[in-house]
Amino acid sequence: MNTKASVTRRARLRSRLGVKTIASFCAVSIAAGLAVTPVVNASAASKTNITYWFWGESDIPGMDKWMTQRIALYEKANPNVAVTLVPQSSNTLISNFQLAATSHTTLDLNTQWATLPTLLPALAGDVTPISQFVPKSETSHWLNTNENTYNGAIYAMPLYLIGVPLVWNKKLFAKAGLNPNVGPKTWTQFLADCAALKAHHITALGMGNQDGYFGAWMFAIYEKQQLDALSQLTQGVANVGSARAKLYASLTKLYTMLQGLIKSGYVNSNVESLNLNQGWNLFPQSKAAMSFTTDGNALSWAKTIGESNMGVTAPPQWGTGSLASAYDTTQSSDEFIASWSANKQADAKFLAWLHQPANMVALNKETGAFPADNRFPISDITDPLAKSLDKLDTAGTSYWLENDIPPQIDSNADIPAGQLITSGSGTPAQAVAIWQQQLQKWQEQQPTQFTQFKKWAAGA
Repeated sequence: MNTKASVTRRARLRSRLGVKTIASFCAVSIAAGLAVTPVVNASAASKTNITYWFWGESDIPGMDKWMTQRIALYEKANPNVAVTLVPQSSNTLISNFQLAATSHTTLDLNTQWATLPTLLPALAGDVTPISQFVPKSETSHWLNTNENTYNGAIYAMPLYLIGVPLVWNKKLFAKAGLNPNVGPKTWTQFLADCAALKAHHITALGMGNQDGYFGAWMFAIYEKQQLDALSQLTQGVANVGSARAKLYASLTKLYTMLQGLIKSGYVNSNVESLNLNQGWNLFPQSKAAMSFTTDGNALSWAKTIGESNMGVTAPPQWGTGSLASAYDTTQSSDEFIASWSANKQADAKFLAWLHQPANMVALNKETGAFPADNRFPISDITDPLAKSLDKLDTAGTSYWLENDIPPQIDSNADIPAGQLITSGSGTPAQAVAIWQQQLQKWQEQQPTQFTQFKKWAAGA
């Protein structure tokens, strides 16, 4: 998940989608402005049917509506292709595609979280590189493609960027005697702010970890800050030399830090009984002075508490690795072509059309999302807070570390280890023991995937 500045990432907001609607529409003929060979003749009597499993509403409210509108426009221009949109749930996004890959379920296009949730299926032969069908003259405009690139091939297309800032409530800072216009940049400043807020009976950091995502976010943000290079993590997971022992040592430091925040009372006391979304709700309700969140939430919350009361900054620096100053931006999710699709050229043409400037402008206008395309006119971002967030997202190299561990390790080690700490039911050593157990289990039970991961990690 490099930049990246998606985070990856997957800055991930994993709430279950309540939508069950399946929207049908037609599309494809000659996508305007794209030098891709058409697969459907204008005189063709039958339509090319494209089934698109789509996820995005949980990250960017309004994405389903935007996508539905895009397909309707595409239908008018290209009457010989029918696209059926099937919204996906956060809870089953990975497992549904795994099942589809086993049975070759009717599926042409899929949304997946960036990097390993995409590249491991790609290495297993379930994803066709989109760069085989879309020319470099087009993909060169896409941002953060490095998150889904392997051996020079781009396997998936980004749609938007999502960053993970620290936000603070200026009114609550002022109430605690802090400078409301200055957010914490260093860990020392962050802890001092937390102490001042606590002394004034104000919850310093509002988060939720019932679903494990607060802990996973702390891993993504702060394990990264201990690294000099991404390879320190990936080689540790791949069990190369002494890298895994070093990974365990850095994880011990991470969980010791997280345990310190919990024991000091700097995080809401009910953190373990609230999921990520519920914990986030404390901030717009002015029940917490700070939160780690997404660009979209920051913009939404500013409407609730008043933009003049909202401060945003990069997560305070805790680690001393070379990547400590790298930001946390990712494309979060991506769009790719299933290897068994019979309509690959038509699939690619439609996806590439979504990146046409008019569609990217509409994406920002209708959802507030920052398009992952360098043709998007930054001048369209006029809101001061949005400008600040976009500046963070595009300032330099970014990583969302959660993208760079296998999904099985994310679910079975990263998430429960963090929950052990935030619940107060275990020690940092016991949290690291979960990683040890699950990495060994994954290596033994999934030898093919482990080999594929090692192959990817060698060039990551």
